[in-house]
Amino acid sequence: MGSVGLVSGRTVALLLVLSLVAGTFVPPATAQSSSGPPRVSISVERRPADHGVVRYHLDFETPDDAHRFWLINYTGNVVSPEGFVADSTKNGNHALRWDGETESPSMTITTSVKSRSGREFAATDDWTLAPTPRVSVAWGESGDGEWSYFHPFQDEYPKRSVSFADAGVLGSAFTYVGKYDEHVRRENGQRFRMIVAADAAPAESPRNVFDSLAAASERIPGEAPDDVLLFVLPDPIWRGGYASPKYDELWVHEAARLDDPQNLWLHEYIHTRQSFDLGDRMSWFREASAAYFASDLAMQQGRTSKSAVADTLSLKPYDESVLSNPDTWANREVPYYRGALTLWALDEKIQKATDGKRSLMDVFDRMNRRDGTVTYADFEKIVADVAGQSMTPWLDEHVTTTTKPNLEPLQNSDNAGYVGKAASGSNDNGNSGKESDGLGDVRPPAETGDLPSTLVLWGGLGLVGLVFGLTLAQYVSGFVSRFRGGK
Repeated sequence: MGSVGLVSGRTVALLLVLSLVAGTFVPPATAQSSSGPPRVSISVERRPADHGVVRYHLDFETPDDAHRFWLINYTGNVVSPEGFVADSTKNGNHALRWDGETESPSMTITTSVKSRSGREFAATDDWTLAPTPRVSVAWGESGDGEWSYFHPFQDEYPKRSVSFADAGVLGSAFTYVGKYDEHVRRENGQRFRMIVAADAAPAESPRNVFDSLAAASERIPGEAPDDVLLFVLPDPIWRGGYASPKYDELWVHEAARLDDPQNLWLHEYIHTRQSFDLGDRMSWFREASAAYFASDLAMQQGRTSKSAVADTLSLKPYDESVLSNPDTWANREVPYYRGALTLWALDEKIQKATDGKRSLMDVFDRMNRRDGTVTYADFEKIVADVAGQSMTPWLDEHVTTTTKPNLEPLQNSDNAGYVGKAASGSNDNGNSGKESDGLGDVRPPAETGDLPSTLVLWGGLGLVGLVFGLTLAQYVSGFVSRFRGGK
């Protein structure tokens, strides 16, 4: 395993950008090769001198029928690529190509907690939570055949083994290195897997958390993820939560409680049930819907009260903020308070208009099943279809201006606080890919994030460094060989 930072021959350390190469490899990914991708063994360890750095060493086996084998779409700090050479796709994007000779090519990738700010990731002497890197294996058995794509970190890779130098869990979004306790519950076709850091003291028992998540799952329409991976972490991780909706993984701080009006457990789980892509004027809806439904489901489960939720959501009114215009937001907390409060009022209006037969959950369901980006105009139409009447004037007033909903009717309503399963008969089709939004410096109760994007830093310089470093190494090697031959 190569040493981090060592540059010798073909050993080059660099940052590689996912966004520069994702989806740009020329051959279409339509067919699976008969033998499948090369077998890979992944070993994971923390860097001894710096527990904030996690190192992944990948050893590949290449069968005799291999003709084409590339590594593309990779993120993280790549160290010691052995048996690979720098090359570029026909679109001009940089990648690593198997040299066609090395029987067991390998590469080492590191990811870092970076500043150890205690936000998305953290490291202590006992454990590390780091972002899992991404590597796409492009594989073909013949020189002119079709290509297959596999992701050994994110997919159910057909021939993969994973080991840790000590102990740990490799998720698609999060890598946890350290000792832990594991709890598993299978409910309603889902598997909830909870990883509790060895030094964590959760405020809630795994049983209570699983009960709450299972009950929430029954109330949320649409297809639930087969597996949800949850981490429970103590300080120095910040006292909130963080989710990767794309990979159905999340973590919460050990202090998270189910009776909190802003229930972090339910909030982060709801993110795993969001499959919509949002337009610019709808960006507030992702966190607002997670915040509102978390509070609403907690009320339904009898874990909190309307008054507690009302007091919490009105705690930060953000009078000058306009939901549809993030440039007006006082900070990134606006959707969690002002947005959730607006959705509570909207849910009440929908339930009253339909005599309780439909709710905001029906809107959520249709947004999830809509093909393509949900714009504000789409949102207005979906709400009208669900409610059976146009609510555009009310929406325009409360989403596109600074007008706030009246809190008193919500506290006295018989409907609010009781979401039901979505009614059948939705006309929208399709299911867009899950996407998540990064947040700024303010710490809301919970966050979502596109974790691979956190690795994209200084990537352009890194890619140039790869080509320059390997080209220089090959030139020097050739020059030395010619010199020795002449001598």
